Amino acid sequence: MAKEEIVFDYHPNILTDREHTACFTGHRPEKIPFYDDEIKRRMLMSMFIQLIYDAIDDGYRTFICGMARGIDIWGGRAIYALKHERPELNLKMIGISPYKNEVNLLHGVDIYEYGTVRVGCDEMYYLSEDYFPACYHIRNRLMVDHSSRIIGVISEYKSGTANTIREAKRQGLDLQIIDTNKSSFFNS
Repeated sequence: MAKEEIVFDYHPNILTDREHTACFTGHRPEKIPFYDDEIKRRMLMSMFIQLIYDAIDDGYRTFICGMARGIDIWGGRAIYALKHERPELNLKMIGISPYKNEVNLLHGVDIYEYGTVRVGCDEMYYLSEDYFPACYHIRNRLMVDHSSRIIGVISEYKSGTANTIREAKRQGLDLQIIDTNKSSFFNS
């Protein structure tokens, strides 16, 4: 079982090797404009997974998952699978959830996917037991503060994902972002 901790100071020293740590960001499924188009969704997932493989090839070994439905969970599932398929890579996954009771909002397959990723985390941090107004922003900032690369997907520029990418850019992280608005494949 992963180390589990509830954090109250909001800036714990979660990681010690920022240089080899990447985090995930992206929208929840309903915010991806073409999510119901299976071909485009599968292509997006393939492109996203390739960015994870590229990070591993570049020496990244620790991945931070924000535990949100959609892109975060996709990344977490990929790392979970790779940890089992390729143990020699010594991958580590850290989960940072804005609040512990967030899981109570999930239904159906989302509960299963969250649980699978949760079990795959080597460390799990919760900012609090319950929701509070800035919890998502603080979670996103913690992920960026402890990473040197961000891997993500963006479609909507007025979003938490966009704010996270802007903060990552401000801090000089290596941005590996799929912008679905700039791809002719997704806009055909």
